[in-house]
Amino acid sequence: MAKTQQYQPLSGIDDDEGKENVFIPGEDGDTRSTCSRSAFALCVVAILVSLVVNVLLLIDNTRLRDSSRDSGKTKYSGINFDTMVPFQSFSDYWNPNISDEVTDANWDAIDTNPMAISLHDDFAEQVGLGPSTRFPWDTERSIYYIKGFHDLHCLKLIRKAIVSKHNQDNRTFTLSHLFHCLDGLRQDVMCTADDTPMPALVPHHVGDGQLRRCRDWNKLTAWATRLDQHACHDFDDYREATNTLEVFGHCPQDSPYRPVVEAYFDYHGHKDPYELKEEENRIVF
Repeated sequence: MAKTQQYQPLSGIDDDEGKENVFIPGEDGDTRSTCSRSAFALCVVAILVSLVVNVLLLIDNTRLRDSSRDSGKTKYSGINFDTMVPFQSFSDYWNPNISDEVTDANWDAIDTNPMAISLHDDFAEQVGLGPSTRFPWDTERSIYYIKGFHDLHCLKLIRKAIVSKHNQDNRTFTLSHLFHCLDGLRQDVMCTADDTPMPALVPHHVGDGQLRRCRDWNKLTAWATRLDQHACHDFDDYREATNTLEVFGHCPQDSPYRPVVEAYFDYHGHKDPYELKEEENRIVF
């Protein structure tokens, strides 16, 4: 006599609702639902796919973060270390075969006016900058000083003081300003902590010709002098400005602030930006 097959309805389907039941006989009287088995398999596949996708996204995001850190991309200008520049023992700014007049002119020609920049409050907050001096021509902007240009300004000032002493001229310098510059450069060098090993085959030519990965200075200048954040800044590296509003009154032709600046000075007139108002701790260096 044939063995009686035993059947069980698919779980999750209610007979009382008049829905059709599907039955699959199993071996040895055990029955399993094909639909349940298929649903379970689909769930497993979906979970595995989800896990794989999330792992790939995590790897990709980590790689992008590492790439951003490795390239040195900044959150301010967006420039990164994408320019290879050889280190030079001799350059247009120091070379015993070039006259002092030429090297002096080359140093004087370095433009540090882009040091001052006007940033909108929203951008400053977005990148985590603290409050700063308000930009005189826009109530929603503040003045910030770009570190690289400030360092160059300090180098120019210190060099000028050394050359002035060597030439025994009567140019005066504020001692506190020189010390401020020296300490600022010290902090920047120690903060950077450049660990590049430099070859030294010839005395006084340490690292000569060694390629270094640098940020593009021209790109930084272009970012700093964009019309929408140009600070209308023009000053003398070697003199102390006392009427500081004057140094922020030099807007380029297409600056949105040029009409406001011109109207202000037409009404109030100009002052000497470097008027000596009080004796400072000066030294003929």
